[in-house]
Amino acid sequence: MPRDGASGGPPQPNPVATALEGYQRDTPLITRYVLNSIVVSFAFSFVFSPAYLLANIPIYTVFKFQLYRILTSPLICSDALSLFFAFYAFMNHAVKLEQSMGSSMFAVLFFTLTIATNVLFLVLSILLWGLTNSESYLASASMGIWTVLLGIIAVECSEAPPEMKRRLFFLEVPVLYYPLVLLALFSMFAGIKLAYVLGVAVGYAYGNGKMDRWKVKVETVRKWENRDQGGCLSGFVQRAGFVTIGSASGPNAWQIGSGGGGGNDGGGPAPVRAPADPAASSTPSFPSSGGRSLGGSSSQGGLLSRGKKSAKTPEERAALLERAAERRRQQQAEEAEQGV
Repeated sequence: MPRDGASGGPPQPNPVATALEGYQRDTPLITRYVLNSIVVSFAFSFVFSPAYLLANIPIYTVFKFQLYRILTSPLICSDALSLFFAFYAFMNHAVKLEQSMGSSMFAVLFFTLTIATNVLFLVLSILLWGLTNSESYLASASMGIWTVLLGIIAVECSEAPPEMKRRLFFLEVPVLYYPLVLLALFSMFAGIKLAYVLGVAVGYAYGNGKMDRWKVKVETVRKWENRDQGGCLSGFVQRAGFVTIGSASGPNAWQIGSGGGGGNDGGGPAPVRAPADPAASSTPSFPSSGGRSLGGSSSQGGLLSRGKKSAKTPEERAALLERAAERRRQQQAEEAEQGV
């Protein structure tokens, strides 16, 4: 008699390999790079402390001129619980946000919030050290993905209409105050952290237009991604999961499905994108609902960054999506002709 598993049927797929393939296929490029870096940091924590080398600590960043810490501090994770919540929170917010904005714009947002938060942290820590003569301020650290993630949530919520609400477990919180309530919750369990406070403040400033001078124009990002002109990001365009600025789905990232889909044969456009809405603006925008809420779904509302739109019927929505698909097919045909 044949042994178990030796029958003529196809072999069962490896669940670990299947999960890794799904993660590779469905997670946008920048989000995947950030999460991979966190996993690597967690793995190295069994050997040494990544915070000692990567955290933004004033005595090392400023006085020993280790400026790279300003960029590496959000990528630190030293325990399993932090890794779980980092994956849960970042996958909830970053995947749809990168689909909506495009990978290049999302990377610019991520590093803008990182640099602004960490520079303010260094300035305030050194000022407090000078005023109090306490060296503890020089040894304080800004690290972890939540420093930036709280800023991203604050940007989303400040872009949303003020009448919207988001759910924090069983509480309905006005969207404008949701980051502050989340910050208060963190402070109750882990104490007040200056880096978290500054992350929320920088997010509000960015979302309310106080940092417009540091925002990158869409035309500039198009040049970065242009392969014919040798753009600085042209080498990333064909990588799996990269969402170009022209293929970013805008508010549709929150409308259609909750994850990625489809395959990506040999690079090219990422499989995580939804069809672009032909009626939407070409400039990436945040959803008015502020994405997902911690502990529950966000309340109903429009998906524009400002103002409202009347709800579309299923027929109108299907017509828009059909027009978008037709435009994409025409664009791919033109690109194929140019390639020949």
